[in-house]
Amino acid sequence: MSLGQVSQACSSRFAGMLAGVVAFALSSVGCGHSEGRDSANPAPTVTLGNEAVLVDPTALESKKIDTDVVPASNELQANAAKSNSNESGTTENPTVDQPVIAVDPEATRTFSVEGPDHAIRISFDDFDLLKVMNLDPVPADAVEKLPKWLKALDGKRIRVRGFMYPPFQDTGIRGFVLARDNQICCFGRTPKEYDLVDTFLRKDVTTNYIQNRPFDVVGIFRIKSEIEKFTAMYELEDAIVIEK
Repeated sequence: MSLGQVSQACSSRFAGMLAGVVAFALSSVGCGHSEGRDSANPAPTVTLGNEAVLVDPTALESKKIDTDVVPASNELQANAAKSNSNESGTTENPTVDQPVIAVDPEATRTFSVEGPDHAIRISFDDFDLLKVMNLDPVPADAVEKLPKWLKALDGKRIRVRGFMYPPFQDTGIRGFVLARDNQICCFGRTPKEYDLVDTFLRKDVTTNYIQNRPFDVVGIFRIKSEIEKFTAMYELEDAIVIEK
């Protein structure tokens, strides 16, 4: 084989290798945290509020749950009351109501939908009444003041990430309090009513104590009709723990 033939063969082999690399790179575009989705197949979403559109209503139906499991909100209330007492042993007067931001009652919000349960992904910021409405403290009639999109979350299956408030047992837990962060009670700040979610697990499902690390919970979101100071104003029913 002549020198020219060798050079031509090498050039052809290099061109083939280069084409393969380019093809692989093009096939990899769009990969990553989107789990294989691209612009042609965007992640599903749901819009709540005025003229709300649900992605899959059948996946959001409520299931009957046991009601004999009560999370430890009473303990949170007692601890918060103690921390707000002055040296004379009397409870301090509540802060004067702050002005409320004008909220458009017809406003809508769009959320992503995740997983086989078509759960609506939200964060504690989404139902933080200080961030949403500049509402502090939380009055007894706060539910009446909520924007329509937040009220529309009631009864929907959601997915939210938080920390487990220390329960009374380490295993076989049927219900617990999901907290916004791990600085809530008793050595950190006193929680607000929107910083906590009373969580009731699905029938015949239990979990173990998950200490000092965040995790996801999927369940049916409820807004309590009556709000008590230092207790959770939200609930999750028919819930499951996602530890990943």
